Amino acid sequence: MYKNNKVLLSTLLWFGTLLWSALFSSLVKAESVDKLIKTLMKERHIPGLQLAVVKDDKIIKQGSYGFADLQHQVPVTEQTLFPINSMTKAFTGVAIVQLAEQGYLNIDDEIGKHLPDLPKAWQQLKINQLMGHTTGLPPILASNYALETIVPNDVEASWQAVQKQPLQFTPNSRFSYNQTGYVILGKIIDKYAPKGFPAFITKMQLARANMPKTAQAGFDYLELMVPNQARQYIHLGEGSYKNFYGEFPYMLRTAAGMSSTATELANYVVSLQQGELVKELDMLWTPVKLNNGRTEAFNTKENGYAMGWQVIQRKYHPAISASGGNATTVITYPEDKVSVIVLTNLLGGLPIEFVDNIAAYYIPNFNDASKQKAYQPMAYLKQLTDKQGFADFAAMFAKAQQDTGVMYDLEILVEWGNKLVEDGQVNNGIEIFKFALTQNNEQPYYHNSIAQAYELNKQYAQALEHYQQLLAINPNSQFAKNKVAVVKEYL
Repeated sequence: MYKNNKVLLSTLLWFGTLLWSALFSSLVKAESVDKLIKTLMKERHIPGLQLAVVKDDKIIKQGSYGFADLQHQVPVTEQTLFPINSMTKAFTGVAIVQLAEQGYLNIDDEIGKHLPDLPKAWQQLKINQLMGHTTGLPPILASNYALETIVPNDVEASWQAVQKQPLQFTPNSRFSYNQTGYVILGKIIDKYAPKGFPAFITKMQLARANMPKTAQAGFDYLELMVPNQARQYIHLGEGSYKNFYGEFPYMLRTAAGMSSTATELANYVVSLQQGELVKELDMLWTPVKLNNGRTEAFNTKENGYAMGWQVIQRKYHPAISASGGNATTVITYPEDKVSVIVLTNLLGGLPIEFVDNIAAYYIPNFNDASKQKAYQPMAYLKQLTDKQGFADFAAMFAKAQQDTGVMYDLEILVEWGNKLVEDGQVNNGIEIFKFALTQNNEQPYYHNSIAQAYELNKQYAQALEHYQQLLAINPNSQFAKNKVAVVKEYL
């Protein structure tokens, strides 16, 4: 009996030590994350931030930092609601997939099937192309990042006006962020949800995912008073901030307008991944492929756009994200069963740039040296060209893409080429431009870049060819007309 008691006591002590070790490790990790967040907020001048981390479908970390309201020094708490701007598009994507699963539509349907009164030139555009910003639709906003419609203060007149404008490029030939497509998506949802998309999203998503504060805040963005809502700011430098205020008319609220908390968004991610909102996550999270087989989105990190969600395609720890206003981000790492939600009240705070740093505390071996090229693909490609030059850029690009698993953003490649030209490496820049044009010959930016480089090199015949192609893409370009005339003088 005595011997058995000793064994039992030893076992209990072992378990106690193990439990204490796990608890201590968790506390140390939480303190390290808190320290990281505070450092990032100081570096980026972020007034207030809310954090939630999910692992294996459980919220394992929450944090509230800084001020929701700088004027009155109101601290961020777990109850603070943050405007989430274009993150709203992710909810629109889920709504469309839900309608597809209910049999109302297919995501690759031509939109004319559902809205036959749209302009004839728009009829063959597809629903998933609207979601992925690849349609070439003209913009209903004066700027995609401003709130003013093309007819100031009149969204209905803007809707009528935009329908009379031509498509800006061949559908599905490239990515171009565009709010007009989400206006159309709202009209499709309204057709099959007679109470309107806000009621449909509230019932089918927010209620199911335990998001009462999000539901109560509604889709009115900053127009109406919302209890515990954070103010939004723009940093002007030297510790000075400007208040930001905006309104979204109903027609634009499938693109932006909601407010939420990090905890409720964590609940949302869990519900989504447990199959409580849609049956097919692949349908929701598969990026739209362009006519050339590539995917595009905002940059080389978020390098694909799916049904309202951005896709981070890379060899190690690929992820899905939804962001808004360059201020808020939800990112989930499906293979690792980890999600991180960061909400800030600084437009331009860009949490998407540092969410990986938080995830690294919860995903083992995230920061292994062998994985770094996948997180910094442009740096890796530059290393290859430093060693081997630009003579066979296509082969080096293929190697970089294979080694990193990243779908490189061609526009960022061309920006790099322009920088090389500015630095006097004109021929190297031309090699990059020539490669980009093999991937997309309809992109005016690429033709403009290579034409100017050839002109600088006094290769006027080649410059003329690309200025003429630029003019063919946009016959109204006075710049291209002038350049064609100038270059012809040298021939």
